[in-house]
Amino acid sequence: MDKDARTTPSQRVPRKDLLAQLERARAESALAPILDAIADMAAVLNEQRQVVFANRAMLDFAGSGSVEEVCGLRPGEVLACLHAKEAGDGCGDAEGCRFCGAAVAVQETLRTGAPVTRECRMTTGVHGRTAALDLLARATPFQIDGRRFVLLVLSDTSHRKRRAALERIFFHDILNTVSSFTLYLDMLKTGALDEQGRRLIERLASIAATLVEEIQGQKVLVSAENRTLSVQRDLIESHGLVERLVQQLEGQDVARGRRIVVTGFSEAFTFVSDDSLVKRVLANMLKNALEACTEGDAVTISFRPDADGRVRFEVHNPTPIPAEVAPQVFQRSFSTKGADRGLGTWSMKLLAEEYLGGAVSFQTDRERGTTFTLLLPRKPKGMG
Repeated sequence: MDKDARTTPSQRVPRKDLLAQLERARAESALAPILDAIADMAAVLNEQRQVVFANRAMLDFAGSGSVEEVCGLRPGEVLACLHAKEAGDGCGDAEGCRFCGAAVAVQETLRTGAPVTRECRMTTGVHGRTAALDLLARATPFQIDGRRFVLLVLSDTSHRKRRAALERIFFHDILNTVSSFTLYLDMLKTGALDEQGRRLIERLASIAATLVEEIQGQKVLVSAENRTLSVQRDLIESHGLVERLVQQLEGQDVARGRRIVVTGFSEAFTFVSDDSLVKRVLANMLKNALEACTEGDAVTISFRPDADGRVRFEVHNPTPIPAEVAPQVFQRSFSTKGADRGLGTWSMKLLAEEYLGGAVSFQTDRERGTTFTLLLPRKPKGMG
């Protein structure tokens, strides 16, 4: 697209013609109720990018009482875009309009006859208050009585953008803080301490390591849900992987009074996957199994290659899952441990199936307890 060109022509349709277009739009019996049912802001635009019809969400945002009040305006004028106020002919005529995602989407749709989606950043002054909006603009062409129109839907993504920025800042700052704490603990270890002091320092170091692991786990889950998680290809040895996990968990409170046993029929093998993600899935399996046990119980973990080119990890605990709970185990935020929990089993399935190309399942009954199974490809697709 020519960045020096204006996004749309400056000419506008006369008021009487606009009202006629509005009546034609209203005559489409399903159009108004469908658009009003959309939670996002939506408007029908003519070829001059003027509003012919706007839904209730857009009218409410603009503080307008009726469609007639905004009929003939352009989207930036309805939403009180600061660029539209500065331009000589309103929305589409200012220097900043050349880069407006909404205007570009509408222009491309009119030119190509195909739906177009663009990101749009807009600073508005609705109700006398300045607000910065992050919008996703979707422009879709259609016809009424042989005349071309565009349906423009504006979804407010500001909250997602702000949340993502805050999450990045939070994880960065809190990990730096914990790293500093760990550094000072290491310095204390080198000093002259009695036996009790050394035990306390070791305990604090273990708590700090667990805290780092939990923060990293939340960071991975956020990235996975946002579809921004990158997957590595590591050569993993099964026995070493499980051994490290068991050592890590045995020092945590969740394992107090319980045992983790590696079964004797496990087989050592190597496979290619993302080491940190596999550990995270298996760690969640083990933690859930330990939490389900009573003191004195043992959780077992086994691993072996399957004949179909996959590898299998199984984590067993003697406690059955109640029948009313089992169907909800992998649902996000479901937990038997209280509100604001339930991300462990959800993250297992998300990471294993969406990112590692594997599968997570479980079997449970009163006699044999509960077994969670993780199946992974021995080699990712594309590798010989």
